[in-house]
Amino acid sequence: MQRTVLTFIILALVAWGTAFANTDRVARHQVQGPVLLKGLEDTPYDGMEFPARPVRMNLDDPIAPIYVVGTTWYDNQHNGTAGKQLAVDRYGFVHHVWTRGANSGSSIRHVYYNVWDPSLMSFMLPDPNNPIGTQVDQAPRAGFVTVDVNEQGFAFPVFHQGTTSEIHGVVAIDYLPALGAFAAFQPCSLLVGDPQLVWPTSAVDRHGKVHVTLTESEGAGAEYYSRGTPQIVDEIGEGITWDECLAWEQASFITIDVAASPVSDKIAVAWLVDPVGEHIGLDVWVKTSDDGGVTWNAPRNITNFQPLDTMCVLNGGDPFVCNGDTIRPWIDLSVLIDQNDVTHVAFTGCGFFWWDYDGTPLENHGYVFSSLWHWDDARDQYNFVHDAWYSHTSVALGSNNLMVHRPNLAIDTVSGFLYCSFHKFDSVQVSANGYPQGDIWITVSTDGGRRWAEATNVTNTDGGVDTPAGQCLAERDATLAKFVTNGFVHMQYMLDLDAGTSITETPEGVPTQNNIYYMPIPVDLIPISPLVDERPLRADSTGFPPLAADRWSAEIPTGFRLYPNYPNPFNSRTNIQFDLPNTAVVDLRVFDVLGREAAVLVAGERMQAGTHVLSLDAASLPSGLYFYRMEAGGLTQTCKMVLMR
Repeated sequence: MQRTVLTFIILALVAWGTAFANTDRVARHQVQGPVLLKGLEDTPYDGMEFPARPVRMNLDDPIAPIYVVGTTWYDNQHNGTAGKQLAVDRYGFVHHVWTRGANSGSSIRHVYYNVWDPSLMSFMLPDPNNPIGTQVDQAPRAGFVTVDVNEQGFAFPVFHQGTTSEIHGVVAIDYLPALGAFAAFQPCSLLVGDPQLVWPTSAVDRHGKVHVTLTESEGAGAEYYSRGTPQIVDEIGEGITWDECLAWEQASFITIDVAASPVSDKIAVAWLVDPVGEHIGLDVWVKTSDDGGVTWNAPRNITNFQPLDTMCVLNGGDPFVCNGDTIRPWIDLSVLIDQNDVTHVAFTGCGFFWWDYDGTPLENHGYVFSSLWHWDDARDQYNFVHDAWYSHTSVALGSNNLMVHRPNLAIDTVSGFLYCSFHKFDSVQVSANGYPQGDIWITVSTDGGRRWAEATNVTNTDGGVDTPAGQCLAERDATLAKFVTNGFVHMQYMLDLDAGTSITETPEGVPTQNNIYYMPIPVDLIPISPLVDERPLRADSTGFPPLAADRWSAEIPTGFRLYPNYPNPFNSRTNIQFDLPNTAVVDLRVFDVLGREAAVLVAGERMQAGTHVLSLDAASLPSGLYFYRMEAGGLTQTCKMVLMR
């Protein structure tokens, strides 16, 4: 009887959704693109072109077309780590979520969803009572949402909802892919004391399980990890069964994030925590699981910054000794696992002190100057991404802001290129209330995060000086879909018409009704060169990538190691890096899947200790899977790579 009633409800929802969707779900789910990598299918719309950019009022030309996802009066989509607010499924449909304030005070606040149909070149879910989108939650208040999708095209918005006095994180499942009719289920619902776990982030693994991290809103502010299995019966989403709720290590602020591998059962969680005995600045921590979150490896402090002695300089001490490390991570990060099973973390560093290249220490810059950094667990190194090492003409940057911050990572599984978006303030554009206006920028790395290109301003608006409310052009809250598909980086952001966050105890601007935008950016419009100058993370220049050409580090590796090639997959040319702890005879060769020798990079040559990088030119080789094998010091190591034209 219950199943009959449920089927009737779902059929009614299907009819309701179809009236707004303007699409044939069955037809689209019969279309499948070519398989590029295991678990990662390309979209079936090869060569699709976006139409001319719609007319926008008072906006400069952006780098690519933009489309209105929906609207909101709530001008603070996330406080700390943003996670992902859009996701691309295997059919090319782009699923968007956002917190929608329905009135100027956002006393009515809900989570909204919309989905972009690449064949129609439009959004599918207009709401008859609102400009665009459909409400996900069924609670008095909801917000701070992230989203991911599974192989079948089901979207899973993850958010918190409830009343002011009782609010909990939930995961919603659509009844049918892209229908926009959701039911929500609460992870960790049986915890003793029923703590209010909110600000969730999420990732869906290759088996379709949903992994969620949450932060307790009161008390100790504890963190939790939960894993759930969606119940999809006869292609209908019926619910989520929770497999685990695990108390996590303590984190600072709302920083915790989770990622799932597209090719294995690896799960990674990253977060920030105060160093022992210090309450200024943070360290980045990472913990991984190799079996889908059932068991976990030991947590790693990947930055381990040295504390700042604030009294040492004041008492006449040597700044190089007193200041500890130059920067500290801020309150946001982004974690991603790529198609080579490498975990990447991007984080923001706020400026404490800075050393010129001639070794001269400069003054304390406080929480204004900032830089962006990348780390991965394949090389275990810090890579400089971008900085805004300058101040602003305004008195303050506003709530939770630095001059450059909020990095968000995406991976192109075809080229192997890694992309990072971020928010950056202009030095002079300011609202009438004195708060700065900024743009969204994107940079790219062609070698897995080792080196980054000079960033591209992809929104490029001029908000002016002393601009009144309603006329500001302050882009913010940008996130990228984790996969670049069909040659497009998928980005969502909000354009705030009065700079500063209005939804705070001390409002920085007045509420305005703002658009949420979708921008599909062709990768060809994001230059891969020139590269940014390399810089050390630490005051003493340690911890910088020890490649042979680096001028910052000449450390000798502690063991033999053959690294994953980059980029991978590649078209014609790729780089292979290896470490030698001492002088050794090296043999490095490339073989095809039949074991036939395809190329020789090093043929029994004696090489000095250190880190070496060799370039493989495969222009004469056919596309396919190859293996490269290094023999050195009595050891043999082999890695695989994909040549794709």
